[in-house]
Amino acid sequence: MILVDGQSNERLVLDGAWFEKQRGGRSVTRSPAATFRGAQWNDIERRVSLFGREKEHLVQVTLMFEGTGFVGFVTAAANRPALTALVEALEHAAR
Repeated sequence: MILVDGQSNERLVLDGAWFEKQRGGRSVTRSPAATFRGAQWNDIERRVSLFGREKEHLVQVTLMFEGTGFVGFVTAAANRPALTALVEALEHAAR
């Protein structure tokens, strides 16, 4: 099982043959991992507060699935290795 926590109380879960996106502990999207078709990555840098100088680094990924559309997800850049592992597992399941 692979878990990745993100912004807005969201979490991605890959449990065997199923992929799920949760928000607040409740399922938002659930798809068979074998229907995975690809991922688009984007690095984001944004200010923590409106007029502050401190910035946070985020990773945005859009996961595309056959039949169910896509899933968008944003997480801290520190979670990139876990997110990469999740995408690699989805790619393996789709073969």
